[in-house]
Amino acid sequence: MTQVGIGDFDAFFREAHDCDPYPWQRRLAAAAVAGDWPPVLDLPTGSGKTAVIDIAVFALACQAALEPPARTAARRVFFCVNRRVIVDATYERALRLAGRLLEAEASPTRWPTLHKVAAALRQLSTLRPESAPPLDVLELRGGLYRDNRWARSVTQPMVVCTTIDQFGSRLLFRGYGVSAHAAPIHASLAAYDSLVFLDEAHISEPFRQTLCAVQDYLDPQRWAEEAIGVSPFRPVAMTATPPKAAGQAAFRLDHTDRRTPRLAAVLGADKLVQLRVVSDLPKDLVFEAKAMAETGQLAVGIIVNRVATARAVHRLLCEAFPDAPVELVIGPMRPVDRDAQQRRLMPRIGPDRPDRSAQLSFVVATQCLEVGADYDFDVLLTECASLDALRQRFGRLNRRGRPIAASAVVFIEVKALNPKKPDPVYGDALPKTWEWLTEWGQSDDVNFGIDAFDAYLNGQGLPVECLAPAARREPAVLLPAHLDLLCQTSPRPALEPNVGQLLHGPQPGEPDVQVCWRADLDAFPPDDWSEVVSLLPPTATECMTVPMSVVRRWLTGAEETGKDDAADLLELGGETAGTDAKPEAPDGSAVKPERRGLLWRGLADNRLLTAVSDLRPGDTLVFPVAAGGWEVVGHLPVDASPDAAEAASVTARNRPVVRLHPHLFDREWPALQELFARLAEPETVFGVEDWREALRALADDLQTGAEDKLPQHWPADALRTALHQLADPKLGLLRTPYPDGRGYVLTTRKRLAGRADWSLPLMDEGEDERSWIASAEPVTLAAHSRHVRDEIQRTVRALPLNIREEVFLAAAEAHDWGKADERFQALLQRADRTETWLLGASPLGLLAKSDGLPLTPLERRQAHERAGLPAGFRHEMLSVQMMETLLGSVGVPPAKPGNAGILPAEPGNVGVPPAERESTGLLPAELDLILYLIGTHHGRGRPLAPVVVDLEAPDVALTAELLGQSYTVAVSHAWREKAPPHRLDSGIGARFWRMQRRFGWWGAAYLETILRLADHQASADEEAGLVS
Repeated sequence: MTQVGIGDFDAFFREAHDCDPYPWQRRLAAAAVAGDWPPVLDLPTGSGKTAVIDIAVFALACQAALEPPARTAARRVFFCVNRRVIVDATYERALRLAGRLLEAEASPTRWPTLHKVAAALRQLSTLRPESAPPLDVLELRGGLYRDNRWARSVTQPMVVCTTIDQFGSRLLFRGYGVSAHAAPIHASLAAYDSLVFLDEAHISEPFRQTLCAVQDYLDPQRWAEEAIGVSPFRPVAMTATPPKAAGQAAFRLDHTDRRTPRLAAVLGADKLVQLRVVSDLPKDLVFEAKAMAETGQLAVGIIVNRVATARAVHRLLCEAFPDAPVELVIGPMRPVDRDAQQRRLMPRIGPDRPDRSAQLSFVVATQCLEVGADYDFDVLLTECASLDALRQRFGRLNRRGRPIAASAVVFIEVKALNPKKPDPVYGDALPKTWEWLTEWGQSDDVNFGIDAFDAYLNGQGLPVECLAPAARREPAVLLPAHLDLLCQTSPRPALEPNVGQLLHGPQPGEPDVQVCWRADLDAFPPDDWSEVVSLLPPTATECMTVPMSVVRRWLTGAEETGKDDAADLLELGGETAGTDAKPEAPDGSAVKPERRGLLWRGLADNRLLTAVSDLRPGDTLVFPVAAGGWEVVGHLPVDASPDAAEAASVTARNRPVVRLHPHLFDREWPALQELFARLAEPETVFGVEDWREALRALADDLQTGAEDKLPQHWPADALRTALHQLADPKLGLLRTPYPDGRGYVLTTRKRLAGRADWSLPLMDEGEDERSWIASAEPVTLAAHSRHVRDEIQRTVRALPLNIREEVFLAAAEAHDWGKADERFQALLQRADRTETWLLGASPLGLLAKSDGLPLTPLERRQAHERAGLPAGFRHEMLSVQMMETLLGSVGVPPAKPGNAGILPAEPGNVGVPPAERESTGLLPAELDLILYLIGTHHGRGRPLAPVVVDLEAPDVALTAELLGQSYTVAVSHAWREKAPPHRLDSGIGARFWRMQRRFGWWGAAYLETILRLADHQASADEEAGLVS
């Protein structure tokens, strides 16, 4: 492979984006390739700063040929923004880059440089080309249990676009919406082999300082006994207002940039602003919009500070301009709706828009549009905000420096000039900003053009008193004692630090919850909702991300009192609603019966929400459509269906899915009603081929004019496509009945092919769900152990680890030994213990993965009861006991004399207990780490094993391969009963703390993650049929 070098950067950029890079992008690329990322990037809005993602990916490709210890470029790139609404333009840019890299693999003559870069990224990843694209791209819009995509492997290059709350909570082991058992994976991948861009860092000072503290705690010379060998993350602050401490270290534009015609146009464009004091903001904004509309075809942007104001302006504009496009862009929208909105907006105000607008259009937005949105208006009407916020808003006005006379008006209401109390969002910065603007605007209009505005500042930075409270907030201090608490993830301690304060300062930001609606819940009593939702678990793309207080008020009916409008304040990425606002409903307040929903925390933890005190940050709430509320907690476009489950699921999981139930298809559709009637007949045997034939018939019926029979959430073309895909024998059909037996949820075993943004695998939530795969064939324990061993061997050889490969190989081969318990085998074979003994002669042998898919909580309970497994049984804890028995480390004689060692014993050591040997293949410290990795490979044992009352634990024995030797491993019923893993003296807890001190809080988690992700990827490859 031809190595990628800095000389390829221009061609790389041109092939990726069809334009040449700016000079500053070339200079930064050269520094990045040399491993010298500056700590601060001082780049103005409109200068193309999201290209830092391209530069980071290119630098990684340039270092692909280096030996792992010599590489400084990070595999994972995080782009963090201080907003709840992810910067879609940044994500789309990264996704376009990833898609083009994938296409370039097959088109070396069309994109020769991208072809080289893609090959270099492949060289860094240990995954098969069939398993992943060269570059993964992920957008964190709020975590959801069972929709927890994060990474395929520690070696896979990826770009993550995220909010501060989502990234910061993950880094600190408390990811919002992340299960406790997946938390160590998220924390370690954020902490190591990562580059973290913090955009608009000047308004995120508490988090910036927390990042610096974490960076310090990752120093193994100060906070660990051993370094793991992998480099910790590197933070890069991006801001037009760098801290004074940055000094000359800040990277800035220079004279060569200003001589570039495109960039010079952006920097020199005038943005003249008039100032208006008004008494009725919505009406005056619309009055001004009408006046602007009379001057020609314009793209008009209107930005206000509150959701209530935005809705009022949107309503008035729709009445005044019934024939013009009027879009409402506010934070609480479902990603599936926001994506559709993006597609509508891009031709009018996107980066490739024409210089002059072809039609009159309006966008009404809140401050979610301030940062990062690549929109370009002709006219901007904005409510006064803090000076830093206003400057960001004006970055959306003539963003490209087009040859037009851009105009703008800043409004302030009379009551805001001398407020009785500080503004809930901007505090006293709002009137101070108005004073500053009127002082500069006495003789002329204020000019918010980039160069013109810099002239006002004269190199002094924005006045401190005009900055938003977030820019002046003091950070909370992260102490080692805090980390000792945060690293405990299973179980979590009763008392622990407030993560919100570590992200946003002493006045913590308000956390989010995820909210979605399902029409099929309306057909079932609340007691069945858990089973119904389990058939098709919620995904992030169908959920609104809503401030917790807004949801609590709506649930209890507090929003109907009208006492204050705190719930209408638009979020600022974790900003609190204000010091005086009290948006929360009282703890323990009952939920109104008609607004009850399902609190979803995964298959093992979901229940009916009856009191708002049960809500936690990152929770997911699923409501029946009849409950309504979407226009109170957020915004749903007029033509959008409240239920978007299928559309969101196929995007997230890359499998077609259709819910067939009479309640969902309540219109007259004879072909479907005939199918429902056939399914309702008690003696009907409906096989897979019958289903395929019926699905093809339904699809054909849609082709001949049944479109008017469909519910709102199913466009005819989309349903027709899904039905044909479900009927495809190559994909395999899975069907699960609804609790009432009147309908089915249909999906496929295999994923759809041909997507550039291939779906990332679901993250292990610590359950035994990965013991079931969507494959037609089960996987034996021996085969799975071999697959994980091969995967982890490729992984550790690609990393600069200080731990020997044999440690990970031994952990990989032994991690699932506990599945040899006859009851677990019965579970996997969908049998009871007696049947398992009868199947003992089966050529399948011991299984690691079943071809069964018990999806619902009821099915899971029934399977466990039938197999005789006690509640909470953990096979990995039995694996630890079996390894301890083999090692003779718990006072139990080895299973077979002479085999007490893991590697071949040296002469004179055969049969000698491990503690008395002069030397062994693996040192005691390495054996300790092996036991730790096995016990934590599903997120348990951090620090304690779960309590499991198992009075009927059987004897367990198996013959297994371990580092090239065959061993008979056995644990007796008597020992399992005498020394269960949950005992405080079992060694699980003591070993956890030894690993924290030995490798550091994140280092121990990273070592766990290597095994866990190798296990995940091996399972994914088994499911896809890529291994034998």
